[in-house]
Amino acid sequence: MKPPPKTEVPPPSTPADFNRFLVAFFTTLIVGLALVWTYTATRPDAFMESGYASWTAKKSMLARCDLGQIAFFGDSRLEAGLVPAAFPVPATNFGLAAGTAIETRVAIDRALACPTLPKQVVISLVPEHFGPLSRFYWLLSIRYGFLSAGDVFAVERLADQLGDTDSLATRTPEGLSGKPRDWLYASGFPSLSFASLIQGRVFGRTETNRTRLAAVTAERGWSAYTGGEPVQAEHPDRFIVTALQNAELEAALIALKGRGVPVALLIMPFSPAHQETDGTLADYREYLTIIAQRNGATLLDPAIPVWPQSSFADGAHLNPTAAQAFTKSLSNCIKDGTLQAPCSLTAP
Repeated sequence: MKPPPKTEVPPPSTPADFNRFLVAFFTTLIVGLALVWTYTATRPDAFMESGYASWTAKKSMLARCDLGQIAFFGDSRLEAGLVPAAFPVPATNFGLAAGTAIETRVAIDRALACPTLPKQVVISLVPEHFGPLSRFYWLLSIRYGFLSAGDVFAVERLADQLGDTDSLATRTPEGLSGKPRDWLYASGFPSLSFASLIQGRVFGRTETNRTRLAAVTAERGWSAYTGGEPVQAEHPDRFIVTALQNAELEAALIALKGRGVPVALLIMPFSPAHQETDGTLADYREYLTIIAQRNGATLLDPAIPVWPQSSFADGAHLNPTAAQAFTKSLSNCIKDGTLQAPCSLTAP
């Protein structure tokens, strides 16, 4: 009987083998992360949600100094409700989804760097956008690249100087908070866009984003709102102004005044079913009146305009038909090329 064949026994692993494995593993991990990071940083248009294109359009318009004669700055209610093409003078709509006084000040600073300034600036922010920042500050303003890393860290420093611990206290959906959260979002850390990469099939949103970018640019910043879930106010039962938000708005007004650009404050229409209490709206109106008087600005209409429920796409944003009507109402207040008070904005 032949003896069974001998089984080759592999030599035992050595520490050097394990070290080589670790080096190969971490090298692959780092290279993979770098490749994904490079892609997410250079091709956000390929996978980001459609809102990204609107933010990019506004950023590009500011970079080109495409400001018009009257430049509007504010939040999504302005973005949906002001149609520059229907305005009798050249106008631009720099309203941003969930925009606050921070994004408004940053956008105005960029506009003031242009060689030709607008004849007038109009600012419109709803009550809930003066309080502590919502998660959309990080998910949209920073992740979409409208705010640079320098902008983000300047906001941090200002909050620290003011002793404001409320404005930046919000946690993002990943549970992040504080300076690590700000650094990760400002650096465009790829895992923060993982859901967008999957939902966008890595590069599946390229054409839709390019189409939307072209459309918003052609409309000079206006975006048509046609439906969606009802919008929830952040602080419907009280009007909150944090030290940071107040300082940012004041800084924008002071900068504009210093350059000789007249400023008007605008209150967008509310629906009859609005969530804000009468006390909230009264305090909001009083705040705008005081800050306008203190900084030489004009409050176009101190009344809170209430338009029919049918005018709204989602209870908060004017639908396209109502946006045209609102723009027409606002146009009636133009005198000598700028908007003048008193300006009645009640429903037609």
